[in-house]
Amino acid sequence: MILYKLIITFDVMEGEAGAGQRYFAQNIAPLVNDRDGVYVGEIWWTLWGDIPKFLGGIVAEESLEALKELLRSEPWTKAIGEFRELVQNLEFRLVREEVQA
Repeated sequence: MILYKLIITFDVMEGEAGAGQRYFAQNIAPLVNDRDGVYVGEIWWTLWGDIPKFLGGIVAEESLEALKELLRSEPWTKAIGEFRELVQNLEFRLVREEVQA
């Protein structure tokens, strides 16, 4: 099976602890999970260390096109625009992974 993952990393803004994580969980995750074959596969918070404080993984099974469709959608563009105002160092990385069933 082929998985396509959109890895999202970010840091919280000073004085806004929790705002980015809440926005991701309340606005972005439901937007993603409403799509067939695309879902939030993981959410990680960093407790210490000099790495991004948050990592989220959006997964599409077997369909890169389903993931691209999400990324081109108006609701996604709007949500990410609002998200950028709450976080710092927002980065996206697309990864293709082959998984043995």
